[in-house]
Amino acid sequence: MPPVLHWKIDECAVYFDRLHLRGWCHHHDNAIVRVEAILDEKSVHPLISFGAASADVAQSLGPTAAHARFDEWLTPSAELLGQPFALRMWLADGSHVMGEDALTNCAWGDPYFQSWENFLMRVAQFESGAVLELGSRARSAITRRHRIPARLEYVGLDILPGPNVDLVGDAHELSTLFPEKKFVAVFSTSVFEHLAMPWKVALELNRILAPGGIVYTSTHQTWPPHEEPWDFWRFSQHSWQTLFNPATGFEVLEAVVGEPARVHACRTSSVTVGMPNSLAWLGAASIVRKTHDTKLSWPVTVGEITSSMYPAGELATPPTTNRA
Repeated sequence: MPPVLHWKIDECAVYFDRLHLRGWCHHHDNAIVRVEAILDEKSVHPLISFGAASADVAQSLGPTAAHARFDEWLTPSAELLGQPFALRMWLADGSHVMGEDALTNCAWGDPYFQSWENFLMRVAQFESGAVLELGSRARSAITRRHRIPARLEYVGLDILPGPNVDLVGDAHELSTLFPEKKFVAVFSTSVFEHLAMPWKVALELNRILAPGGIVYTSTHQTWPPHEEPWDFWRFSQHSWQTLFNPATGFEVLEAVVGEPARVHACRTSSVTVGMPNSLAWLGAASIVRKTHDTKLSWPVTVGEITSSMYPAGELATPPTTNRA
């Protein structure tokens, strides 16, 4: 039986002291007459804009969903901004239904998050072998070891020692740390922006991957500077082909951006006035596969281009675009 309640949060963004809440909801059997955002028991906000035209929703759910949208600016207390919240939808018969965990709902369907699940489905097809995580240190108390099938060997590599690190080493020198063709899969989250030479890491990955081995990479297209001075790069969905290509021994299976964001200039000018109307993306991700060995090399060490070290102090704030 199809679900009777359909709802989607398109945007729940904090702008200084206000929450911009935009989305839609529709009940198949009973008209929704009022919608409230519940930030906590004492912070309930009626969405007075509910009922706005929603031709896009009606195209999918039928003509009764032609006025299902809302677009609201709320001013809750500061401690509630960015916290989980729910929607309460009141129906024509006086009853109500709840849309729980609106933050998770907002992420549903985002290709950036889905790419991680797509990678895991590909990893599950390997009957044996080893899987390497680059940047495995539980910097934000998040680990992904448990997402790898138990029949596969998991190895966690990080530039610094810490929780969930099996081996301390530099991703730029993978072939000195591991045997050739040891791994069937490699993955990293919020690492590639911190690599001094990501093109060299692509070549190193080729050497430690078995033929047909896959690599999942997620990083940022837009993000404030962090972990400085080791914050070097930002990536678009088009970047991956320049790193993983026939010359380096790979093919790109998937390249996406997600986690939509808006960029505001602190000094608005005729050039930047329309910038907030154009979407940027917090996340960029790819899945690539090794197709053949490469003869390319990049015989340059990190020590030859910088004398600094990836920061280990508490002031080095990690990105928060993480997935469990």
